[in-house]
Amino acid sequence: MNVAVLMSTYNGEKYIKEQIESILGQENVSVEIFIRDDGSIDHTVDIVEKYDNINIIRGENIGVGNSFMELVYKVPNSFEFYAFADQDDIWLNNKMEKGIEKIRHQKGPILYCSNQRLIDKYGSEIGVRFNRNPDLSSEKIFVQNSATGCTMIWNRELQNILLKKRPAKELLYSRIHDVWVAMVASICGTIIYDKNGYILYRQHENNVVGARKKTRKDILVQQIKKIKRKDLRCGRSLLAKQMKILFPKESEKCKAIVWGANSTSFSGKLNLIFNNRYFRKYSNENLCAFIFKLFLNCFSERI
Repeated sequence: MNVAVLMSTYNGEKYIKEQIESILGQENVSVEIFIRDDGSIDHTVDIVEKYDNINIIRGENIGVGNSFMELVYKVPNSFEFYAFADQDDIWLNNKMEKGIEKIRHQKGPILYCSNQRLIDKYGSEIGVRFNRNPDLSSEKIFVQNSATGCTMIWNRELQNILLKKRPAKELLYSRIHDVWVAMVASICGTIIYDKNGYILYRQHENNVVGARKKTRKDILVQQIKKIKRKDLRCGRSLLAKQMKILFPKESEKCKAIVWGANSTSFSGKLNLIFNNRYFRKYSNENLCAFIFKLFLNCFSERI
């Protein structure tokens, strides 16, 4: 079983050596690592280049979502399986083997993802990411994705779809790579979730995306950021439009995509308000917050 492991790096000198060693130490699989550095200004690249068996691309800073997807497009299409890896985690030596066991005999486009065992910045275990199986339906992924990129493994059938159907780079600033891959898998194939965790998912102050439970202050700061930054305001609408353009037939199965793609008109906004319970059951937003975001165009069209 041969696997292409795709990693985007950015100023990861503190933890990257430990992560690389854990990937190279995978048992009963043949692993090849492909790294795209997203414009690091520390010694990340120097550390990576000490390994003769790692493929590295030096790139300009284009953001984590676009950086990962650039690797998806550039990696050779000769592997049986593909996987994402973050720069600061630790893989147990059976991570890839356990994941591939779940999907290797499945037909069609298949995406595997799993739970994670959480560790602090010192490497001490502090719990697990999910205490119950997350909802990985198209609707839930569209509103709030729980399929974590660093646990993802997918087969060649899904890889071929990802190569042919490429989203706009604009989308990947607000809905990063794992949201896109999970969304595509949910409407074109099958997502298999493993309640067990084979990755030590590090929580520290520099995580791009973390598992820490958000406080009310965190949520408020996030919403203020969306109001200030145009590129973050309309992630759901952009996602819906890209899905409708690239997967018109498959998208009809998901109400969230259909309604989200039509949310830029006044009638579309009214439709979202009338059907707010449908969206809020997936996002856990209260009604006032939902309407507030809608009229500030945080859900839909740019202002």
